[in-house]
Amino acid sequence: MIRNAITRRLHLAEDWIFARPRLVLGVILLGTLGFATQIPQLRIWTDFADLLPQSHSYIQVYDEIREDFGGANAIVFAIEVENGSIFNNDTLALIHQATQGIDAVPSVNHHRLRSLTHRTVRSVHLTPSGNFASDPYYEARNAPYSEAELERMRSRVMADPRVYGPLVSEDMSAALIKAQLNEGGLDYEETFSALLQVRDRLAAEGHRIHMSGHPVLIGWVYTYLSQIVLILVCTLALLVGLLVLHFRRLYGIALPLLGIGLSSIWGLGFMAMMDFNLEPLSLPIPFLIAARAMSHGVQLVARYYEELAQCHDGELSARRALDALFRPGSLAIIVDAVGIGALILGTAPFN
Repeated sequence: MIRNAITRRLHLAEDWIFARPRLVLGVILLGTLGFATQIPQLRIWTDFADLLPQSHSYIQVYDEIREDFGGANAIVFAIEVENGSIFNNDTLALIHQATQGIDAVPSVNHHRLRSLTHRTVRSVHLTPSGNFASDPYYEARNAPYSEAELERMRSRVMADPRVYGPLVSEDMSAALIKAQLNEGGLDYEETFSALLQVRDRLAAEGHRIHMSGHPVLIGWVYTYLSQIVLILVCTLALLVGLLVLHFRRLYGIALPLLGIGLSSIWGLGFMAMMDFNLEPLSLPIPFLIAARAMSHGVQLVARYYEELAQCHDGELSARRALDALFRPGSLAIIVDAVGIGALILGTAPFN
């Protein structure tokens, strides 16, 4: 009974659509134009906070204390010698230059920078009068150091568990420079460009330089963004070529591509309206959804041509194709939407 009622309503909707094709197409066109006007406002932007479940109590505590104790959005630079240890004047000068260079990188929290040669990393000791005193391990104005001074620095580092291990490797062949970033309004592309300039300036024979961290990962994504777009364009060209080979008719090529265009415009426009930024890491996702839209279009057009070969009537063929594919096609689209919507359960804005 319920099934018959649903089928009857679907046929009534079908009759209404085919009786007013211009009105239906006009509504679709107006909706598409409305979403298209929003697309220029869409930002391709990375926000570290979007990757975290903001409603979780742990993340809420993290947001409260990150300004005082540092956050997870950090950069790690490593200066490694190919032979020997870092306790020589050339390597220590290189570590100092790297520290100063990273300190000048945009969005770096200057109070959270840690390095063997930084002013905040100090050797704490007792004075003869019983008071606490501290001295930096390295001071550029005192360089170059003598062999005895370098050996004394090495011994002091080995005696300090805050430095030996966390900032200087146990075999003394490498030193780390750790920096926290101020996350508000962080421009990853600008930050990564500055880091690359620091790395290039530090290139020296006998030394290897490494850098890692979330800003570096996102920076590399931005670096290859043009290549990602090129791959997606080539993929679209391949899809067009496959449509030409399969259908060799204008409708068979144009209608699936129209489905891709409409789904992309509506999806991206909706993101812009909701003030969602397009994360570079998720850039292929709109194309995956567009590919699904094209697959539905291909099925619909193929069924239309099958019906047309039997009845030789365009409108009747379209009605039969819609009648045969509307319910399974709608079910597939709903399942796709539910699958994507399930990501919302992760409570990370990135989703």
